[in-house]
Amino acid sequence: MQVELLDLWLPIVISTVVVFIASSIIWMALPYHKADMKAFKDEGPMTRALEETKPEAGMYYLPGCGNDKEKMKSEAFKEHLKKGPWAFIVVPKAMPSFPKCLGTIFVEFFLVTVFVAYLASHALPAGAAYLDVFRIVGTGCVLGYVFGSLGHNTFQLKPMRYLFFSAVDGVVFSLLTAGIFGWLWPAAEAAVSGGVPGIAAP
Repeated sequence: MQVELLDLWLPIVISTVVVFIASSIIWMALPYHKADMKAFKDEGPMTRALEETKPEAGMYYLPGCGNDKEKMKSEAFKEHLKKGPWAFIVVPKAMPSFPKCLGTIFVEFFLVTVFVAYLASHALPAGAAYLDVFRIVGTGCVLGYVFGSLGHNTFQLKPMRYLFFSAVDGVVFSLLTAGIFGWLWPAAEAAVSGGVPGIAAP
C-alpha cells in the first residue's frame, strides 16, 4: 500500500522540531562552532572604511571587479588578485534579526523534511521495515543537509574547518530525521484505514 505525503505529517513535524532543537544546542551549547567566526584585532579601520564608502547591501569579493571586464583584464587587478588580501564580505541592509534568522532556519529544516518525506513516500510502502525507512530518509537528508550548501559555501571562501563541522551537523540532523521516520513510518493497517501513522515493524 502506497504511503501518501499527508500520512507522514507526524514524523515531518516531530523531525523538524527535533532538528531545530539539535541545531540550537549545537550552536549555543557545544564548543566546536565557537571558533567559526573571528573578530579583527582592531576593527576600527574596517568599520571606518565601511562608514566612509557606504557600500550597498549585498555580497562583495575583495579583490573584486563586479562586471567590469576591462578592470578584470588590467595588470593592477591581476597583481592585486595574486598578492591579496582576499575577502568575502556580506553587507546586510540592517542589523540582522535573530528571531527572523531562527525562523528562516526552521522553515529550511521543514522544507528539507517535507521533500525527503515526499521521496520516501514514493520509494517505500506502508509497513516498510525500520532500516529500509532509515536508509532512504537518511540518504535524502544527507543530500539536503550536507551537500545542499557545500558548493555555495566553498565558493564563498568559507574555511575547511567550517565545511567539515557543517557536514557533521548535517549528518547528525539526517540521523535524527531518519530515526524518527523509521519509528513513525505508517503501518500497513494505518495506511489502509487512513489512521494515524503507526510504528513500523523492525
